[in-house]
Parts: sequence; structure tokens; C-alpha cells
Amino acid sequence: MLYVRLTMVALLVSLCSVASSADKQKVKVLIITGDHGHNWKETTPFLKDVLTKAGHAVDVTETPSMDLISSKLAKYDVLLFNYRNTPNGAKSNPASVWSDDNKKAFVEAIHDGKGLVVYHHASSAFTGTSDFDKEFEKLSAGGWRKQGFHGQMHEFTVNVQKEHPITRGIKSFNHGRDELYQNSLTTEGSEILVTAYSDKSKDPKNTGKEEPMVWTNKYGKGRVVQNALGHDVTAMKGTGFQTLLIRCTEWAATGETSFDTPNELKTGAK
Repeated sequence: MLYVRLTMVALLVSLCSVASSADKQKVKVLIITGDHGHNWKETTPFLKDVLTKAGHAVDVTETPSMDLISSKLAKYDVLLFNYRNTPNGAKSNPASVWSDDNKKAFVEAIHDGKGLVVYHHASSAFTGTSDFDKEFEKLSAGGWRKQGFHGQMHEFTVNVQKEHPITRGIKSFNHGRDELYQNSLTTEGSEILVTAYSDKSKDPKNTGKEEPMVWTNKYGKGRVVQNALGHDVTAMKGTGFQTLLIRCTEWAATGETSFDTPNELKTGAK
């Protein structure tokens, strides 16, 4: 009888440990949007759905002026940036315009350890000459900024360059019709994980080089990821894109990833 009781206790301890581990893998995400040159009203729900189905808790703000304050940002592990400040956004959604206090809270949150994922064209936010704009470029690890460009949209191969928690076990894969970003800025200290070949035969303006698609950096204590993939919902439907998005978010939040590699992306899979 004592042996049975001890076995049951050990089982309960084990189950509690598993539950605790599962809780640690769930990250709290805030998607920042409300203004953008791209169609944020379609991409934002899709981003939220992908991350929610992966087991994470996702909120969205379309009113950064009200929600980018220290007390609210403190609730989250990672910020997913799907925002770009535009004159049209300032007119159609005044609550999307950041105050100086919003900018300060955002910078401090990342510096103090909040994760940041910069998604696609959001890297072209805040490209002015103010001190904040310059700091944002450093904080966000660069990206499109003003010098970026792309050729005609087309399908291309995404090439994994380094073993990392974000790319662990993933082989290079075919990616759906998308903008292949070129001439992106990768700030000092950036670690390029994923690239794509910019084929001149697809468009003469292409560079004929491997261009960075996913890279990481640090800002203070914060982990930062740039993910240049995913112009629209069509480009976001592939397993490869979604796996990288989930892994980027997990790593920025925790420094590790827990999302399993789908069979079709596994290294060595036929």
C-alpha cells in the first residue's frame, strides 16, 4: 500500500511539473498596430490567429497612444510590431499616433527585457531625423528603413543559414508569393539566421545575392527579431512562414522555443 501511495505521489508531482512547464511555454504577446502602409486590418487578425493556435495569449492594440504605457506593457513578454506611422493613419486613426511618453515607455520596455518582433514592413516605421527615430533604428535591428526595396512578387526558397532556437531542425523551404526584401539594414551585432536568394532572372532590379530574411539582435536586455517575410495573408499561409513567426515570438519572449518542427520542414525530410 505504501508503495502504491508513493507511486501516486510521484505521478502527481510529475504531472504538476509537466503542467508548470506548459505554462512557462505560453507567452503573452501584444500586437502593436493601428497604422501602416500595408493592410494591417487583414494581417493583424491572421498573426493573432497563428500565435493563438500555437498556444500563446495574444492581445492587439490599434490605439498605441492609449496602450503604450509602462503599466500596460508590463503585462506582456513580447511585443509584435505591425505598425508604421503614416500621414493617413494620423488622420483616420488619431489614437494611433505615439506621444513622447509612448515612445519612452516603448524604448524602456525593450531595453529592460521585453522581447520585440518586427514584422515585414514595420521596419520602415519612424524613419525621420529625431532622436527617437534614430534610436528606433538601433532598437529594431534595422530592416527596410529608407534604403530597402524589392522586385516583383514571386515564390522563392527560404534558406536556413544557422542553427538557432528559431531555426532548430528546419531545412530550407519553398515560400509562397511574397516580396523579397533587398538591401535591408542589419545593425551591428545582428545574427542572420535565414536568407533568400534575390534572383535577377525574376526581375532585373534584383541583386543576385542572398538577402537577409530573419535576423536577431539585442537592445539592452531585450531580444529583438526582424522577420522580413509576409507581405499579405497569402504570403503568410505557408507552414514555413508560420513556424518562423511562432519561433521568432517565443525566442524574443523567453530566449528559447518550444514549437515543434512540422514534419514537412524537418531537416532530412523528403
